[in-house]
Amino acid sequence: MPDRELSTTGYLSLGLLAAHDWSAYQLAEQLGRGVAELWPSADRGRYAVLNRLAELQYVDTRQEHTGKRARTIYSITPAGREALAAWLTTPPRPPSVEFEGMVRVLLADQGSLDDLRMTLQRTRESALANREMFARYAAYISATGGTFPERRHLFALANTFMIGHYDHILAWTDWAEQQIAGWPDTVTPASANGEQVRDMLAPGRDVWEQGHPDGA
Repeated sequence: MPDRELSTTGYLSLGLLAAHDWSAYQLAEQLGRGVAELWPSADRGRYAVLNRLAELQYVDTRQEHTGKRARTIYSITPAGREALAAWLTTPPRPPSVEFEGMVRVLLADQGSLDDLRMTLQRTRESALANREMFARYAAYISATGGTFPERRHLFALANTFMIGHYDHILAWTDWAEQQIAGWPDTVTPASANGEQVRDMLAPGRDVWEQGHPDGA
């Protein structure tokens, strides 16, 4: 059975170590290569996670020296591989979204229309940058095999999802900017633009009706 006290970040670290021995700094580098966009909490408390993995005897450590500087290198143990394999047999948690821009959209009636436009614009800029980053990864993996060539088929699955994720955000920001183009402010459309709001909600209603043909 997988260890209930070990976080997803812990298993992610084991997964990285399953392919290569790394120092804490090198692990952080790997987590920064697109992983943080998929699992934002991966970079938080990573040193504590490594300590936990050592306590559970899921990793071994050794010291390497470069001149007078020493660094700790972590390697996965057989017990660590067994724990990782056991975790992969369990159901994943449901997907979740950490999206501050959407929180700002929900609260936009407490600010100005310019504030809302700024939120949409910054969200678009961020999505463009992140989509470019994953496109760059795709080109790099395609050309070289990447850092983990034995996993490039799996990276291809994940990369395609992330590109599609940012495509969706870009399409949504374009749509949202069109919707608010004629609004006088962020408050009155709730009562003055009833038909528009109903049209905006139509896709959701259609999905509901398709899934509940009997109206239940």
